[in-house]
Order: sequence, then structure tokens, then C-alpha cells
Amino acid sequence: MSRKLTKKERKELKKKNNLLEVKETCVNCNQFIALDQRFCTHCGGKRIYNRLTWRNLIEDFLDRFLNLENSFLKTFVAMFRRPEDVIGGYINGMRKKYLPAFSYFAIAISLTGFYYFLLQGWFFDTYIDAQTQLFSESMQEPQVQIQQDLTGALMENQSLYMFLIIPILALMSRVVFWNYKQYNLVEHFVIFLYTYSHISIVSVILQILFIWSSSLLFFASIIVMLFMLFFSIYVLKRLFSLDAAAMILKTSLFFIILSLFMCLIISPVIVYGIKTVIAHKEGKDVNIDESTLMGKFLKTSIEQAERQKRKDSIKKDSIKRVERFQKVELDLSKR
Repeated sequence: MSRKLTKKERKELKKKNNLLEVKETCVNCNQFIALDQRFCTHCGGKRIYNRLTWRNLIEDFLDRFLNLENSFLKTFVAMFRRPEDVIGGYINGMRKKYLPAFSYFAIAISLTGFYYFLLQGWFFDTYIDAQTQLFSESMQEPQVQIQQDLTGALMENQSLYMFLIIPILALMSRVVFWNYKQYNLVEHFVIFLYTYSHISIVSVILQILFIWSSSLLFFASIIVMLFMLFFSIYVLKRLFSLDAAAMILKTSLFFIILSLFMCLIISPVIVYGIKTVIAHKEGKDVNIDESTLMGKFLKTSIEQAERQKRKDSIKKDSIKRVERFQKVELDLSKR
């Protein structure tokens, strides 16, 4: 019969079971590393002696993300205080002091993905309520459904949309600052890679704090929109050393170009929608694909127009009946 282990023996056994096998090769780069060395002389990787536990997992997280010497925290703070140091430093070849542009962007994508995971799992209705308050409290049920479908599509492809919008912003920025020769198109891309990533990180943090209440999330959405505008202006002002007049001029020009670009993108959709509505009014057979967002929107618009037409017809008919009734009463009173 085996004897029962003492508390000290159980502790020692647990400690022994948590130890990893120590080898003479680095697990990161497969180069030789002496058994008494804690760091690899080739790649700088740290030798790990213990298996993962909740304690060392949390310690690793705190060390990587909350340490004052950590590149992410330093980059995050510096983007508020000195964005020209972070962005300009990367453009000029600095890589160690702050996080590289794509690393910062990867963190932004990860945090945004986590936020959308929370929304889809537990707070989707709260988010839709906040969006309804933001755009129109009088949205009909079909419009709310379209908003839900659009939000779902954005959530499923958020990393793709985030990556596609940055080259567009960079191109517009290059056009706006055509007379500033210090940055080329690729460097404008880096500027907005950092800027958009920082805006996304701040926005996600703010919205996660208020995710439990649709009213607070609505308030946070307004703050996010204002932050997106003013932080972008702030970064460009610091990078290009703009005075007040130049800042107003360049900002106005940027939004004019953005508006023209948006019109160019959505104009085919608008033209198609107008043609479809006109054809429907003329009594022609219209084939609307309701599996697409555009199809759902057109279907909803046509149905709402028909309902409004019926309401107007009923109202007009009721007014005529009242007028006839009043006329009859007037004739009777004269007799």
C-alpha cells in the first residue's frame, strides 16, 4: 500500500511536473545555447523553464502589455503626445523604440476583432439600439434589419475593410499635401497606418467600457466620431508643422476630396436604385435580389413608398368624406 504524500512532497512533485525539458538549442532560432544561459546570444530569446500556468501566463501578459518599458504602451502614449516621433521615427528608420507600423496595426485588428466578438456574442442588440439612436430614432423595422445585416457584414470582414481604407486615405492625403514634398505615397500610407490603428484602438477601448448600455454606447459613438476627426487633424498638423490657416485649408480640401470619392463610389448604386424605383412606378416587372443589402434596401424603400401612398390615399378620401358630410349638414341647416 502506497503511503500518502506529505504537503511538502506534493508541492515538490507539482513543481517538478511543471518544469520543461532544458535543451542546448534555442527554441526560437535553433542555435546553440549553453545550459546555464538564460538568454540566446543569437536572437536574444529568453529561455523558459516552466510550463504554462495561470500565474506565469498573467505575469507574461503584464510584462508584455503593461510594462512601462513595453513598446506597445510607449507607442500608445507617444501617439497622443508626440505622433511625429512615432511616425517620423519609423519613416526615418527607427524600429526599436516604438512598435513598427504593421505591428501596431495588427494589435488594432486584434482588439477590433475581440470587440466584434463581444458584440456578436452578447451585446448585438445593444449596439443596434445605439446605432438606431445615432442615425434615426424613427427607423422602421425593415431599416433596422438592413442595419443589422450591414453591421454583420462589417464584423465578418472588419480586417479587410480596415486594410482597404488605409491606402485610400493615404492617396487622398498625398493629393491634399501635393505641395509638401517631405513624404512620398508609401510614407503617407505609413502615416495613416499608425493614425487609423491608434483611432481604432482608442475607439474599441472606449466602446468596450460602455458596451453594456445602448445610451452610453450611443454617447461613446459620438465621441469616437469626433475623436477620429480631431485626432487625424492633430497628427497631420504635427507631422507637417501646419499653422491655423493651412490646417483649415488642408482639412477642408481633404473632406472635399473624401466627399467626391464617396459620391463616385455610391453613384452607380444610386443610379441603379433610381432606375429600379422608376421602373416599379411605371408598372414594369422589376427583379430585385433580396439576398443583397442593396436589394433589401430597394425592397424596403418600395414597400414604404407603397404604404405611404396608401396612407395618403386614405387620408385624401377621408378629407373628401368629411367635406361632403359638412356640406350636407350645411344644406340641412339652411332648410
